[in-house]
Amino acid sequence: MQENKVKITWYGTASVRIATKSSQLLIDPFFPFSDSRVNVPSDAFDNCSHVIISHGHFDHIGSIPEVVRSHTVVYCTNAPYRTLIRKGVDKTNLHLINESSVFSIGDIHITAYKGKHIRLGTPEILKVVFSKRFLKNRKGIIKKLIKFASCLEKKETLCYRIKAYDKQILILGSLALANDIPYPTDVDLVFFPYQGSEKLCETASALYEQIRPKAILLTHFDDTFPPFSSDIDTSEFEKRMKGTVTVYKLRHGSSLEI
Repeated sequence: MQENKVKITWYGTASVRIATKSSQLLIDPFFPFSDSRVNVPSDAFDNCSHVIISHGHFDHIGSIPEVVRSHTVVYCTNAPYRTLIRKGVDKTNLHLINESSVFSIGDIHITAYKGKHIRLGTPEILKVVFSKRFLKNRKGIIKKLIKFASCLEKKETLCYRIKAYDKQILILGSLALANDIPYPTDVDLVFFPYQGSEKLCETASALYEQIRPKAILLTHFDDTFPPFSSDIDTSEFEKRMKGTVTVYKLRHGSSLEI
């Protein structure tokens, strides 16, 4: 890593590692389902003792019990806190935060903001449930549904501003923003979780106009928890943003530096 550079590694879903020369931070680490084509090595999240959670859905906290070691600290709101305790994570590994929390991990400085989770309408949900893909992959579906139902968001989605050196990164917990929140508009990079709506391009374009970042990193566009997830075509948004802002779309396990 170059001097005073921030390294960002995307593993899949919303799982990202942010690293400086002396500090590391994991966001929403998640191991894909065994029937996903996406593979994340079992040791991918090792050697990182600080984890922040954007919200309590399964694809954001379901792998936390596997990630936590004796020295790991997981920063999260009340809903995932309670879920993780039920799943066997020790209270000593959990640190409660809220939408106004400010804290530091080495030379990484974090400010939490109230976020908002994108909402799927009934037609979109029915389209997934009655799709050929869903029916084809119905094996083990009850266990998967139970896993998802056990992890609730409860309107506690957070966004985070990360400051390291002279760089600022805005992490969206979902592809939506809360009303009347003064989100930072001078960030070097914003994470766009690109899944969860039939109108992703329009939604992402509107968010770009609201916060005007210098660059965008697409996340969550991959198929890590089939049949509920799917591979999302991001080309429409990339074409719309061409010449306006840089849009990064990384391969699983690859990195960029800012």
